Amino acid sequence: MKRGQLQLKHVAAFRAVITGGSASAAARALGLSQPAVSKIIAQAEDYAGIRLFDRQLGRLIPTPLAYQLYNETNVLFSTIDHIDQIVSRVINSEVQPIALGSVPLIAVSLLPKVLPDWQRRTGRSILIYTYDTPNLLNVLATRRLEIGVAVGGQPSHGLETAALIRSPIYSAMPKDHPLAQRPLIRASDLDGVNYVSLSRVESAQAGIDRMFLVENARPNEVMQAPLMAAAIRMAEEGVGVTLTDVFGMDVARRDRLVYRRFEPAIFFDYFAVWPKDREADFDRDELIALLRQAARGMLEDAERLVDAV
Repeated sequence: MKRGQLQLKHVAAFRAVITGGSASAAARALGLSQPAVSKIIAQAEDYAGIRLFDRQLGRLIPTPLAYQLYNETNVLFSTIDHIDQIVSRVINSEVQPIALGSVPLIAVSLLPKVLPDWQRRTGRSILIYTYDTPNLLNVLATRRLEIGVAVGGQPSHGLETAALIRSPIYSAMPKDHPLAQRPLIRASDLDGVNYVSLSRVESAQAGIDRMFLVENARPNEVMQAPLMAAAIRMAEEGVGVTLTDVFGMDVARRDRLVYRRFEPAIFFDYFAVWPKDREADFDRDELIALLRQAARGMLEDAERLVDAV
């Protein structure tokens, strides 16, 4: 039998059953009868060719595949909710909040240094979304965000960029670590040393891996952290040495770590990015200038900390 095409009503009914816990609760949420919801669910399973629910004593029990599908459709429904909010604001002649995206580390380090004062001065509401760099660039390319802050990576076609800062990579370790007394850490010094690596999903670790290969150094990778902030927290707890930039240093507890220059030199490039040919209803250049100024101040602070050996 030829598969039918799933429609939004199928996904909405399926999610309502999982959220409400029963077909009757889903029916109330959707304004339908319970038999209508059950029919839509059965049709969805028939079209998809998969079983989303087990039938037990008249109840619909989600299968593991149903929970996986539920999680995967969260992005779709959050986008739909966002569209509903936009429509509501347009109808009520409200000024739309600025949709700003960033990598998570920037959201907890750089943005708090800039956005509070900027928001008070402009009176604009701001919606902050966090993504890894590849997903952030994809979302910006679909014009669902007005501006973003990304690291590394190459912007896709249809995006404009402005450099914010080029941050050196420093080594970070507990104060009682054997390497803490050295004024400079070289790649060869980490050979066999317990090491917390950065995310390979965002390719943050890729350049570092290549560097270790060239330098013929093999740190003992005891943990890979999905975020630089997590890696530096692990270093605080004595898990191992990690590598960080100025933004990672900003969120760390400085009383528990020491930072040293690292060779060979590695840099992370941060940049503002926005959809090409999209007119901004706020002063985008001013916001970028403020982000750049704050980032440079953080770099100066980091350099003073590293030099205070």
